[in-house]
Amino acid sequence: MEKLRSSDLSAPLPSRTEEKITFSDAGKVVIEAFGEFDPSFAEIAKGFFDEGRIDAKPRQGKSGGAYCMGAGPGLPVYVLTNFTGKLRDAATLAHELGHGIHFTLAGEAQPLLEYGPVLPLAETASVFGELLLTKKLLSGDLDTDSRKNLVAERVEDIIATTFRQTMYTDFEVEAHNLTAEEYVTPEKFCALWSSKLESLYGDSVETLPASRWAWAAIPHFIHTRFYCYAYTFGELLVLALYRRYLEEGPAFAPKLAAILAAGGSKRPQELVADFGYDLEDPSFWAGGYKVLEELLEELGA
Repeated sequence: MEKLRSSDLSAPLPSRTEEKITFSDAGKVVIEAFGEFDPSFAEIAKGFFDEGRIDAKPRQGKSGGAYCMGAGPGLPVYVLTNFTGKLRDAATLAHELGHGIHFTLAGEAQPLLEYGPVLPLAETASVFGELLLTKKLLSGDLDTDSRKNLVAERVEDIIATTFRQTMYTDFEVEAHNLTAEEYVTPEKFCALWSSKLESLYGDSVETLPASRWAWAAIPHFIHTRFYCYAYTFGELLVLALYRRYLEEGPAFAPKLAAILAAGGSKRPQELVADFGYDLEDPSFWAGGYKVLEELLEELGA
């Protein structure tokens, strides 16, 4: 293949096999991953299983995807997922239980109006949970192909959540500016989307004609407008915080717990400043990119 096409971007590695895992084993490894970070996180996650607060089995008429629902302080938190036995489902479980830990800690410390996290922090615990699971799995006895597949998925997720979601936000802002000035046809939206794809990939990727319609399949643009920037900010923030965890070790766990327990009571820059982190310091963010760099080195080894 001389050039990647847009249809190739999500293709698995040639060595990838669909590894299977039971729901019980997935729960066990996720709880262990949280426990190696902070035993209290593991205890909260374990409660979801012990108290039957995870709706995991796919069935007819059930909503697809995965979701965590926190109803308010003092109320139980629930997780919906559709577990099919794939290793990827374990990552989804870690993600949603991260949300569950976030809601639980905030519910213990905050009143109703400050319970929910501010949008840029909404994915903090969930993405951190995925990184903890990746760390746990990589520390195990995986063969070379399994390690590469695991790291490749993590790298692809990071790229999609940062670079691609930034492009989504750029498109959405310009699309709304256009509609404020004139009636915009679907063809004009397609042209704008195509220009953003070109700015994202340059001449590295051949964009197939059907890709120009991809904007119409993104529900956030309709149902949760101007949400996508939060994915980018959240991913980069978590990578930076995860780097601090790798550097500081167990001393970092109470800091993250306090950030999560704050719910929506403080702005992000105020929250992290309480622990000596400065969001305006480029070196803070550079630490997050160091995590990505190390994953790429692992992938290329």
